[in-house]
Amino acid sequence: MLGDVEMFDQRVRMEIDETLPWREIRSQGFNGHIGPMRIARASETTWQAALLLDARHINFGGVCHGGVYMSFADVAMGAAASETLGRKPCATIDFNAHFMAAAKEGHTLIAHTALNRMVSGICFMECELWAGGRKCMRASGIWKQLSDRPGPTG
Repeated sequence: MLGDVEMFDQRVRMEIDETLPWREIRSQGFNGHIGPMRIARASETTWQAALLLDARHINFGGVCHGGVYMSFADVAMGAAASETLGRKPCATIDFNAHFMAAAKEGHTLIAHTALNRMVSGICFMECELWAGGRKCMRASGIWKQLSDRPGPTG
């Protein structure tokens, strides 16, 4: 039974759910060089994000640069943490990543992000990146609310 659940989980994670309420994130500064990205809340504690990989995301080996993976996962988890905190700005205070497979130009990089726990303005997040039918990276991190001011609207 567990094998069937895992296969279903992988199949779901390989595709974007176009029925979700997607919004575009057009960031300023460094993040603006990576996107535009799209994000959608999938449930009370989960989100999807998507990034179409083009030539600027590819390294000399012909695959997506690891820095793009990490930056995209950071933005996806940070945006989810911000939404959890009422769209308040937050900052990454811890980030861990494990690379698993390569994505290529033309693939859509899909982030599946989840809130594990929130305590006193601190969000503990997890993320999986998928592209081309394969899990490319797994990441986790901690985000801290910076203030009571509203954060960016996307």
